[in-house]
Amino acid sequence: MYASPDDDEPVLEGALCYIATDNKESNPNFLGPAPRDEIAAQIARARGPSGPNWEYLFKLADSLEHVRESDEELFHLKELVQVIMETEN
Repeated sequence: MYASPDDDEPVLEGALCYIATDNKESNPNFLGPAPRDEIAAQIARARGPSGPNWEYLFKLADSLEHVRESDEELFHLKELVQVIMETEN
């Protein structure tokens, strides 16, 4: 991944990209369109082959903060997941 088409040096190398499908047979955890609180609850509780979903969300939010990018929807979702996890523990 390059910051711009004119850059010679990649910003990111060796990354993995997961693309989820909405096929319930191959992806039984696909939630589909849902209210934010339902999405947060699923993220807080779901776990896949690579680990807990909340961990992916938190690392994504931390990465965006590190590069000073803003995604208010993502950051709000992280807050909701944190509340759910604190309440359940």
